[in-house]
Amino acid sequence: MKKKFLSLLMTIIMVLSLSVSVYADETSPPATRGEIVKTLLMAADAYQPGISKEYIMQGSKNKNLRAPAKKVEALVMLSRAFGELPEPVGNDLRIGTFDVEFTDVPDWAKKDIDKLVKAGVLTGNPDGTLGANDNITIEEFQNIIARIWTLKGSHLNDDFYEAINKEWLNQSTIPAGEIMGGGFSELQKQNDEKLEKIIDDLVGKQFEKGTKEQKIADYYSTALDKKNRNKQGIEPIQKYVKAIDGAKTLNELVQADLSLEKELGLSSLFNFAIMNDAKNSSENALYYTGLAIGLDKNSFVTEDEKAKKAYIQYMTKLLVASGEEKSDAKALAEKVYDMEKSLASVSLEPYEQSDVNKYYNPYTIEQFDDMFKTVDMKQVLKSMKIDSTDKVIVNDVKLAQKGAELLTDTNLNVLKTYSKLQLLIATGSLLSDEIGDAAKEFAATFYGITGEKTDKENAVDLTTGTMSSYLEQMFAEKHFSPEAKKDVEQMVEKLIATYEERIKSLDWMSETTKTKAIKKLETMIVKIGYPEKWDTTLDKVAIKTYDEGGSLLSNTFAVTKAYIDHSKAELGKPVDRTKWVTSVYTVNAFYYPLNNEITFPAGILQAPFYDIKAKPEENYGAIGMVIGHEISHAFDNNGSAYDENGNANNWWTEEDFKKFKEKNQKLIEFYNNIEIIPGVLNDGQLTLSENVADLGGMAASLQVVSNMSNPDYKAYFESNAEMWKFTTTKELAAYLSKNDVHSANKIRVNRTIVNFPQFYDTFGIKVGDGMYVAPEDRVSIW
Repeated sequence: MKKKFLSLLMTIIMVLSLSVSVYADETSPPATRGEIVKTLLMAADAYQPGISKEYIMQGSKNKNLRAPAKKVEALVMLSRAFGELPEPVGNDLRIGTFDVEFTDVPDWAKKDIDKLVKAGVLTGNPDGTLGANDNITIEEFQNIIARIWTLKGSHLNDDFYEAINKEWLNQSTIPAGEIMGGGFSELQKQNDEKLEKIIDDLVGKQFEKGTKEQKIADYYSTALDKKNRNKQGIEPIQKYVKAIDGAKTLNELVQADLSLEKELGLSSLFNFAIMNDAKNSSENALYYTGLAIGLDKNSFVTEDEKAKKAYIQYMTKLLVASGEEKSDAKALAEKVYDMEKSLASVSLEPYEQSDVNKYYNPYTIEQFDDMFKTVDMKQVLKSMKIDSTDKVIVNDVKLAQKGAELLTDTNLNVLKTYSKLQLLIATGSLLSDEIGDAAKEFAATFYGITGEKTDKENAVDLTTGTMSSYLEQMFAEKHFSPEAKKDVEQMVEKLIATYEERIKSLDWMSETTKTKAIKKLETMIVKIGYPEKWDTTLDKVAIKTYDEGGSLLSNTFAVTKAYIDHSKAELGKPVDRTKWVTSVYTVNAFYYPLNNEITFPAGILQAPFYDIKAKPEENYGAIGMVIGHEISHAFDNNGSAYDENGNANNWWTEEDFKKFKEKNQKLIEFYNNIEIIPGVLNDGQLTLSENVADLGGMAASLQVVSNMSNPDYKAYFESNAEMWKFTTTKELAAYLSKNDVHSANKIRVNRTIVNFPQFYDTFGIKVGDGMYVAPEDRVSIW
């Protein structure tokens, strides 16, 4: 689950054990022909029963089984071992490469290699070669075997996720304009359709000014009115663009930015947020997040040429739309790219951004002002009405320092371009097609998105995002029953009690630390379905149609500014822990460590995640695991730094924390370098916190099931695998592997369930199966 934490911030394997947990190791010895044959005899037996060594090696001139195997030899033997391969369809078509023609394949091997290429299970070298005469390791070979198991998807002992979801995966599509499909996406689509009906029922009717119904209907009408948006073009932000262009000094640019912030609540140069003080979580504090960058850090520091070209092209189109000449626009975009790259190079790694020891850096106002040699930050704070504090918490010190260094008159032209681009990117979806289409084109290239959403779908998305505090009340009333709320509450109570039992029975933790952990568990705030009281910020906002002088942009930023002003008014005041971090119709769940709270919106408490009519084991395999997952975030590598009140405060004994870190390291290794799609690997360090939560969530929910009379483990594990069914583009899969703290969905299933004996007993998993992990190599924490 994607946790909403700090929104400012997102062995060499034995031949007879065919687990796909391959870890990159350049020192691994080459596999011998004998090892390749033994591996294939076990890997392919379920697909071609009775397959023999003689058949696999037929025609081989070199019969020496102790000699190292060349890649091309191993692949030909693999082709024979698995026989005919299915034609790739559905999700397999999105993740493989099918049109490559390797230049170094000998004639005798072409038929078999071509078969594997057409199946999409081979990747080559950048120079167009296969590396046919290179030695191959068992790890490399098992990766290719795992791709065939995925393609066939017929034997759950080798690839549980694929076998359970194969029919759906083969038929899966990604809706036009979307970046993914799956259980979460399908349920969100259902929720969107329910919201669309609520909106449609309001359209065309007359409502009194200031009512919820009037505001929703009129906002939607401006979101749907492309004619007026295209007619206005860039006019709604023209005065801000002109002020930026007209700045002759850095100070003038700063003043232009502050005027923009004052009127729209949008700043391009100074990004702040207000939320719990991590060391005093009952009080709201001011955080500084630094200058924003338009690509992820990895794309910048690796000089990803495709990403660079797409981003510069995107910025160029935005600048042209703002009035720049095309030749000048491209040169300016390139300079902004270079500036953002310098920022990215010093910024925190994605896995560090939720580490309180990395992001919590309090500065006095004097110290913060001193960081900026060319800007009066005291005046900036005063202008933004966030000066009622004695400190600023800097999330990323090196990023902030680098940003401060760049704020100079010498760098003025690049800063002006950067500022204008930040404005255009923030407002692009609310303006004309010329600007909005540039963003769509960039997303299509960068994320592999095909097609476009309809105008109505876009309008609904904008409306549900902006007018959520009204729409979620209507959604909850229509689509979440009191019976469901009560049932889920009981599930949460049972899982928390089970978690307490598990903590008490830990053999690696002292009684002193256990007491503190249980106290944190017992004081955890639980939010289910919808808030106890609804947010009223929208009540103060006037929404106007184009005929009344309003626009999509003015309406959107009227709402945005209202929330920002409300947040500013809370600076230094007590935190309202009844507030929710998400909308009611969101298909997700959250743990927020600064409140020590878990939240389960009504949006996710529906089939296939939860169904009051489903078998209890099915519910525990899906939403039960999700609930346990969120509880576990209180005790992951990040959440464990906070006490029961949400304060960053060490409650561990030194010896216990050392053991905890050792267990975390084992998890890093256990989930690391497993192939997601050909050529893309999972990062165990990046995904540690979510892997801890997945493992803990399954342990707790599975224990609840184990206490049932005649528990149906088959239903539990299958429900879990179905919940995570997922499909996306190659581009997004690669992007997520470097930036998302969650492991790929398939890994979240296959790599988690193998740590529990109930899985082996239920499905007869044995040594030699792809899903088998030896007991001594399995991992656990909670």
